[in-house]
This record gives sequence, structure tokens and C-alpha cells, in this order.
Amino acid sequence: MLNTEKGFNLKSKRFRRFGRSLYVLSSFTVVILAFTSVYLINVYNINRSYYEAYNSEGKVALRKFPYPYKAAMAICSDIDGTTTVNEFLEIHKFLNSKEMTSMGRGVGLEIGDSFMMYASSTCAFSYYSANPANARVIKRFIKSGYIDFMHSYGEKPDFTRKDAIEAIKELTENGCKVDVWVDHATTVDNLGDDRTFGLGDHRDSSAYHSDITLAYGIKFVWLGRITTVIGQSAPITLKTFSSIYDSRYPVDSLKNMVKESGKNVLAVFGNRKYAMHKSYDLVRIAKLDDGQKVYEFLRFDNYWKGVAEGATSKRLAYVISKRTLERLKEAGGYMIVYTHLGKNSDCSQVIAEETQVALRDLASEYERGSIYITTTSNLLNYYLKHKYLNWSYETKDDEVVITISGVEDPVFGSFVPTIKDLQGITFYVPDKDKAQIYVGGKEIENIRRNPADYRGRESVSI
Repeated sequence: MLNTEKGFNLKSKRFRRFGRSLYVLSSFTVVILAFTSVYLINVYNINRSYYEAYNSEGKVALRKFPYPYKAAMAICSDIDGTTTVNEFLEIHKFLNSKEMTSMGRGVGLEIGDSFMMYASSTCAFSYYSANPANARVIKRFIKSGYIDFMHSYGEKPDFTRKDAIEAIKELTENGCKVDVWVDHATTVDNLGDDRTFGLGDHRDSSAYHSDITLAYGIKFVWLGRITTVIGQSAPITLKTFSSIYDSRYPVDSLKNMVKESGKNVLAVFGNRKYAMHKSYDLVRIAKLDDGQKVYEFLRFDNYWKGVAEGATSKRLAYVISKRTLERLKEAGGYMIVYTHLGKNSDCSQVIAEETQVALRDLASEYERGSIYITTTSNLLNYYLKHKYLNWSYETKDDEVVITISGVEDPVFGSFVPTIKDLQGITFYVPDKDKAQIYVGGKEIENIRRNPADYRGRESVSI
């Protein structure tokens, strides 16, 4: 009898332990399922928002990119590393023209660059320097649109608000306007807090300048956020992350894939630092420390050694490789590539030979009508006007009449765009020869009437 009781008690203890283990496992499973459900619901809502924003299935629809392109890209090159004006000019002769250069014939692409007002000669050629040619070239390139962003005010150890006032006064008096700001390293005048550790938007700092910098005309800012995901403002799928993996570099690229996926999950569950990794939209509305609102944008670098490791002349070849370009077209996304074209100390030529090849491949994609290539400012402005465009249409005697009422900019205010503002805006229509576009009550003359694109649809472009 005693042995029977002992056996029963032993079985009871085992059963209770098993029950507790089962309860813990069940609870853990429920938590995992709950988190997974929340994540998938968020991804579904993100993808649905992209579908609604870029749905082109209607009789008349706003095309995502200018005709006939499937995707869009800007190469956003920070000026540090480009130390002489002659080097700068040779780089842009190759990028922006089809003239003969020291590297052969140029590629003729609309690729911009940046500038600093203050910098040592070992950092970058800058506006204020002992060489008067620097300022002349910077002014000329700003006015032509090939310098399209300010890479902070530069590297000035004792930078204060007075330096910003002086710089803006100089630029304004010379008719030099840019609307894009990119933080530099960790200089005090940066506008980002958590990545680039700036005080430029802190009212209590002697380096405070964001009020006058935005008044000068800055609308778009980069505050240090980079992604390895190819193609922004596109639906999130398994391939969004699996395409980061590169079998040639299995360990490092797998780490990159896991890190990027982790940032996405953290963002979905409310992490502020990685908030832009939630939807991977190209642009978001951000609030600076002083309360001012701006448009913050995301940059791209998928170099296999990790984020920000590919931002040199030589490594740009990997970042814009054929593999990347094919995935970009497949995703149908925007992309702003982070680099330093002047960081070329390991190159035998001004632009690394392998990057020259990659840039020629990129030019071919542009010329074939696959990837739209333009400057960072142009791409951001196109994105903004496309996203907030207020338009409607009606049909009169088989003629489609499209009316553009304005751009409903939620940060800097609504406005009626000019024809120049609307450059590249394209509408799908049933018949390209029976369509008109009006802006501000006036018909746009000489709109471009496009034959069917890769979707088999005709369109009209401004």
C-alpha cells in the first residue's frame, strides 16, 4: 500500500511539472502569435497605404514615376574627401557630360553634389578658403542645379550662430539657393540628435541656427538614417529583406539582413530611433528640437561589410551594382544612395575604375527608360509634389480633361505649382491624343504624349 502511494505521488509531481511546462509553452506561443499578428497587421496596413498612394489601375491615374521609368534613384554624394576644385570638376565632367575625360567619355547623368561653407583643406574644398576659385565654382554649380545640398555648414571647431548668419547672407546675396540639408559626421551644427549628435536645432545652444536655415529655404534634411533595403516607398515583402543577403559574402550579408529585419520589427513596435525603418518610405515629416517641422529622408547603402561602410568611390560600385539595379526595378521604389565620390585615396583614377563601369551600367538603365536618375533635390521635390498633388479629371466628348488644383504641402503650405514644379508628372489616360491638362485654370500646352509603357498603358506627361 505504501509503495502504491509513493508511486502515485511521484506520478502526480511529474504531471504537475508537465502541466507547468505546458502552461509556460502555451503562454509563450500565445505571446509569439500575438506579436506576429500585430506585426503582420502593420505590414498589411503599410502595403495597403502604398497601394492606395500608387494605384494606377483607374481609367485615369497618376503614374508613380515619370514616363517611362520603373524606379527612381539619386546619388547623394557628401563633399568631404573632395579636397580640390580641380578634382571636383573632373568628377562632374565625367558624371554630368558626355565629353572626354581622364576616365574616358562621361556618362551624362543628372547627378548632383554638396558643399560646405567652412572646412579645412584636408576635409573638403569649401566656399570660404584661400582659393577664390572654390567660391566661384560652388556658386556656378548651385545655380546650375548640380550642387543641390548643403553638407552642414562644414567643419569649423568654434562654429556659432554668427557663422550661419554670415553664410546665409553670402549665399542669399549671390542668388544661391538649395533646399536640402545633410548632417556631417558629428559636427555641432548638425540637426540630428540621436544619430549625428548636433545642437543646430537647440535654442539654448550657441550653435543654434535651424530657424534661419529653414527660413533660407531648407525643406529636406538627412539626420543620419541609412537602410540596406533596396527601394523605398514600396510594399514590404519577404524579398525586402532576403535581397540583402549576398551569397558571395554569406556571413556579413546575413548579419546585415538580420539587423535590418530587427530594425523593422522594433519600428513596428514603436521604437523611435528606427521609426523610418517601419514602412521604408523615402520621406517622413519630422519635428526638430525647436519644434519646427521638416521633411526627413532616408539614404541607402547596402555594402556587404555593413551600413555606412560603402560610402566611398570604390565601394559605390557594389552599392549600385547590376544586382542592386535589378532589385530596384523589381521593387518599383525610390532610392537615394549615400556616398562620398571624393573618397578615392585607394583608387588609381579620380573615380574608381569599377565604379566607372557601374555608372555606365546605370546610364544604360536611364537611357533605356528603366531607372529615372536625377539629383537629390529634384527627386525629393518630385516625391513631395507627387504625394500631395490635388488633381481631378472629367471626360468631355471622349476627351479627358485633367485639372491640377494645387499641391497640399502639410509642412510648408499649399500652393499652385508652376509647370516647372510639375516636371515629370505623368498621367495614365485611355488615349494619349485625347487628353488635356490644366493648372490654375490654364491649359498646359505641348504636353508630352507617350505611347504604351511596359504596363501597356498610354500616358501624358508635363
